[in-house]
Amino acid sequence: MVLSRIGKITIALAALVTYGMAQEPAKKWKDQAEYDLVQAYGKETTPAGKLAKLDEWKQKYPTSDFADARLAEYLGVYQALNRPKDVFSTASEILKADPNNFGALSAMLGAVYQLGNPPAAADLDTAEKAASHLLADGDTIFAPTKKPANVTDAQWSGVKPQMQAFAQRTLGWIALTRKDNAKAETEFTKALQMNPNDGFVSHWLASAILAQKDNQANPQKQLLAIFCYARAGSYTGAGALDAATQKADLAFAAKAYATYHGSNQGFDQLVATAKTNALPPGTFAVKNVIQLAQEKADADAAAAAANPAGALWKTIKDGLTGDGSAAFWDQMKDTELPGGANGVNTFKVKIVSMKPEMRPKELVVGFENTTTGDITLKLDEALPGKMEPGSEIEIKGTAKAYSKDPYMLTLETDKDGIKGWTGKNPAAKKAAPKKQ
Repeated sequence: MVLSRIGKITIALAALVTYGMAQEPAKKWKDQAEYDLVQAYGKETTPAGKLAKLDEWKQKYPTSDFADARLAEYLGVYQALNRPKDVFSTASEILKADPNNFGALSAMLGAVYQLGNPPAAADLDTAEKAASHLLADGDTIFAPTKKPANVTDAQWSGVKPQMQAFAQRTLGWIALTRKDNAKAETEFTKALQMNPNDGFVSHWLASAILAQKDNQANPQKQLLAIFCYARAGSYTGAGALDAATQKADLAFAAKAYATYHGSNQGFDQLVATAKTNALPPGTFAVKNVIQLAQEKADADAAAAAANPAGALWKTIKDGLTGDGSAAFWDQMKDTELPGGANGVNTFKVKIVSMKPEMRPKELVVGFENTTTGDITLKLDEALPGKMEPGSEIEIKGTAKAYSKDPYMLTLETDKDGIKGWTGKNPAAKKAAPKKQ
């Protein structure tokens, strides 16, 4: 599951901010014991040890002048202990007093993914406000004067775009969690535009698109979802999904593509494009089965108009060699071919062979296959003389038999079913004159 890995995402940006507790002029230790306790806290080397000292400090000095710094330390310790609920609640408490606190904002957005499946509605509302604030008021939150002392100018300038991209993806995830898939689609699309290298967002965007009933019959949206699943399954840089989820996403994309396109032809090219593009480029297009069927129908209609006999022949041959050949033959058997269909009354063919060679009663002719023939024509009486192989004639007849491989259609006809036959019987020899 994708969400199972969210807890492993390191919000390294938050680690840039540390909280010192040097005594400020307006703040004072309550007594030497408080100071000593804080010093002891600083010497602890484990998160559990630090938490124990923080709890002791809070219990003994609940109204310390350094309560805000202590709260910030709690936030860091809870993050180290992987206690997302405590991280979230502590960040919320900090933000009540300091809405622009970068450390608390980033910690809250990192923790919301781990609060439950799904998190409480109130927690989603709180995280949504934090993410929206990070996006809308970035100039204030990331102002130069807000830069922590331990962070360089270069580091600080890079924090804003990274955190705003993370805030944007969080808005998408919150919408997805609420099952507001249309909004999730919008937010995730913005997130990928801000940070293309996020396999999670590609995965979530695809699922948000397909979850919308209006999109299930929309070819453009189907293709976008397929592309996003292919992106999530093929992108391998920073921010990529785990191998198992990638494999599943790519397999789903391949299956959906075959349904969409009618075959897997072109899928490799789609994956190659998805590897280098988080969203389909403007020129990207793949025809769906409906478009392909219409193109075929248009092409067939054009071919029929240009060559009616050829189109009719193709229909007959496809019917007799396809999966439904038996049913097709049941309808065609004992009918006259071509029979005037598409305005075609005869087939123009070339002679391949004759039986017998003189005065034949059977011809093998070719309409499409003029080498070995594809029609056997049986006559009720012999034709006169003979014609040379390759000669062209026109025929019609009654369908009587066929074979798939090699393809051969057998027709029966009479002399009226053949046009262009020029064979003639040899002239009878004159009898020799009688001797006188």
